[in-house]
Parts: sequence; C-alpha cells; structure tokens
Amino acid sequence: MSASPYEKVIVALDFDDSEKAFRLVEQIGDRIDWFKIGPMLFIQSGVEMISFLHRRQKKIFVDLKLHDTPAVVSDSIRQIADLGAHFATVHCLGGRTMLEAAGGSCRGSQLKLIGITLLTSHQNRDSQGWGWRASDQEITLKLLDTALESRLAGVMCAPQESSEVRARTVPGFVLVTPGIRLPGQEVFQDDQQRTQSPQEALKGGADFIVIGRPITQAREPREVISRLFEA
Repeated sequence: MSASPYEKVIVALDFDDSEKAFRLVEQIGDRIDWFKIGPMLFIQSGVEMISFLHRRQKKIFVDLKLHDTPAVVSDSIRQIADLGAHFATVHCLGGRTMLEAAGGSCRGSQLKLIGITLLTSHQNRDSQGWGWRASDQEITLKLLDTALESRLAGVMCAPQESSEVRARTVPGFVLVTPGIRLPGQEVFQDDQQRTQSPQEALKGGADFIVIGRPITQAREPREVISRLFEA
C-alpha cells in the first residue's frame, strides 16, 4: 500500500504568536505529522513550541537557515539536536567547511541536516546583482554538489529545480520543496516567486512539501488540507 501524500506535508508555523501556532496544531494535528518552526516563531517561543510538538508526538523541522562561522553553526546545530528536532536547515552558501562542522554536531542524534539552495523568493536579477552570471538552476545544482560533498541528508529547493536535483542525487537523499500554492487561492503578502501545486511538486520528485500561508491564513485550515491533493 502506498503512503498517504499527507505524510509528505510539512506545515510551516509562520506566526509571531505562539498561541496561534498552538491552536493550528490542535486543529489539524490529526491529519499532519510534520510542523516547521521558522525564525519568527523560534525567536518568540522556540523551546516552548518544540516541547509542545513533542508532547503531541509530532515531527519537528527547525528552519533557521544557519549561515555563520563553522564554530557558531556547529554549536547551534548541537543545541537544536539536543532539543530533539528531526530536521534543521543550514545554508549551502556557508561552504563545505561550515556544512561539515554542522554535520559533525548532530552525529548520534536523530537530527538530519537539510541544505538551503536558493529561496523561492529569489529571482534571477538578484544573482545578476551579485555578479553571478549562472541561471537559478545552475546555482542550485552547484549548491547541491556542495551539500552532497558535505554529506548532508538533503536539500531544500524551489519546485522548478526539483526534478533536476532529484536526477543528480542518490537514494535516500531528502528533497524538500517549499513554495507550494493551491490553484485559484490567493495569499496575503505573497513574496514567493517560484511556486507549484502540491501535485506538481511531488511529481517533480519532492519527498516533502512545505505549505505555509495557504493553510495559516485560511479561515478554515482543515478545509484547505482536505483539498490539497484534489485533481
């Protein structure tokens, strides 16, 4: 029997108010196993939120996109591992030395490191402004190579690059795709530039899809979840 597509859904708890996050988990926790804590919620109540999710036997993705000196990132990852998170993000632009230091800090724990490539808000003119002539896909694949060389567990990339990323990876390498939007549904203050539907992202090879605002901004989040995979 094939796994339910809902097992591949990670809901991003993009709130600045922990009570809103608690309430959403209570509303949809019978359907969703994975929840992502980003910088905004982590700063407000990260440890409390992680404890709350542990009590409800949820899987925890700490998405801080760490990019600092190897020592700082290594120590940060060690603390995230001690909190019992399942996934955490480090930015591949930090380089192989930083990524390998981070990897060393979560050995012996359940924590898996996911490398950030290019954000879904990224546009080609951003790269051109830095003097990079490569396309978004070429940059993503170069950062993927760094993640593979550094033995990360997986990467996060925009859905437009996911099929090419999947073709270059080994079995078991985790591919996480954000920028998920539902056809016909608008979201407030949407800064995502490169998006796809849940079905498109999974077809492109994603192991997990991250969905935030289409659910967190909805008046009826359970209703949104119920139609995520409608044809």
